[in-house]
Amino acid sequence: MTSSGTTNRRSGRRQTRARGRRLFGGYLRVSQVGRREEDERLRSPQFQAELVDRRAREEDVDVRLYEAELDVSGSAKARAILDELIEAIEAGELDGIIVAKLDRLSRLAPRERIEVVERIEAAGGVILSASESFDASTPEGRFVRDLFFMVARLEWERYANNWTYAKANAIANGVSISKRPAFGYRFDADHRLEVVPADAAIVRELFELRATGASWSKLLELYERRTGRSTARQTMSKLVRSRVYLGEVAYGDELVNASAHEAIVELDLFETVQRVNRERAGDEAGRRHAGAPVSFLGGVATCESCRRPLAGHKRAHQRARYECRSPRSHCAAPASVVADELDAFVWEALLEWAGEAADELVELGAELDARGDRIVAETRLEDARRVAREYELNVELELELGREAYAAGRQARLDLVELREAELETIGEASELELIRTTLRQAGDELEPNERRELLKIALAGGRLVLRRAPRAAIADRVVALELGGPAATDGEDALELLEDVAA
Repeated sequence: MTSSGTTNRRSGRRQTRARGRRLFGGYLRVSQVGRREEDERLRSPQFQAELVDRRAREEDVDVRLYEAELDVSGSAKARAILDELIEAIEAGELDGIIVAKLDRLSRLAPRERIEVVERIEAAGGVILSASESFDASTPEGRFVRDLFFMVARLEWERYANNWTYAKANAIANGVSISKRPAFGYRFDADHRLEVVPADAAIVRELFELRATGASWSKLLELYERRTGRSTARQTMSKLVRSRVYLGEVAYGDELVNASAHEAIVELDLFETVQRVNRERAGDEAGRRHAGAPVSFLGGVATCESCRRPLAGHKRAHQRARYECRSPRSHCAAPASVVADELDAFVWEALLEWAGEAADELVELGAELDARGDRIVAETRLEDARRVAREYELNVELELELGREAYAAGRQARLDLVELREAELETIGEASELELIRTTLRQAGDELEPNERRELLKIALAGGRLVLRRAPRAAIADRVVALELGGPAATDGEDALELLEDVAA
């Protein structure tokens, strides 16, 4: 039964400990709000609270329900609310803990899980579950309880292993895991890459031009002239370094299929370009220019006055800065800011946008779930298109229903096709943005500068990072615009690959 009387500072409920009755803490945890659980009902703190309250009535004890821990991993050792609850047990305020299911308490590795259990029991606390039955006062009961904990950990590891197997199987079959095809290719019905002849010709020209020692600016000029699209110099750098043009698909360094699809570039030309890249990188060491991948925000932040990218720059015995390098004749108020200060401000904003850390198991499967959802959406779209085609080709039906009724039926089917197309587009955008957030939550400060840069560019796609000239103003006042969370950029490095690289 839920007790009442004094106020719990976390839940806001009023609770007392009746004379002679035991008082337990009710612990609720949701791995990731809005994501699938093994038992979908456990996504609801209210449902967990009902189970906890029912078990309290069965044991004839009072229960103090703590605020639910949301977006917190069962494999996370440090959990603020659980730690507070255990401290209350150690202080003698509680007689134990009740959970809806043991995996709400722990999906920890064995040694870490034992530490949590021993900490509770060393203080005289009792662990109760509303879903599993065991008597921890006996060796047999403790053995059964440990089995339940082991199953919870097994489910976590099995899901992670299934995801690993799915990646390996896809790569072995030549299936690209990237969400968007590299320029020069498109996806076929099986998500394999096939050549787009007109774009492939441009790719070969870019490689040939770089092989002569041409700069990124020259490559960018060729690309924009031939395609009519605007992009950045780092896009050209990424393009001519990508082994996808040799016919490879890969996931990190371990999963590689060297003959997954038709190559656009010959190996000799590719290796010549890589040699030029290394030589020019040596020549350009220490240089700072807009778009160079040697700083977090160089070429990403722009000047409010002239709208041109800021360049990273460092003078002797001075702190590195981001500066507008436009001639004064083109920029009336060139922006300039200390690089470390702007980096810290933007990185903090990016982490805040990503949200708090969530369940690693659910996150590892996020992309798998998204691909599964996308397959379902693609199937539904294809079914809708098939039904619409069959309806249009059914001449007898038109004669039977009459022109107006037939036209109404045709329009209804076309509307359904449009709806399914919108669903598919929404799934693609949402899953990639969630993947970016996942990478930031899990990898955080472990990301390399170039990895942070790529994630920021994806998060900024469709948005802006604009600075104004204000020499004595605080950083927050200099940032005119910082717009995160737009559709994923086509030239941003795949967030899932970054996450796997960091995990490795």
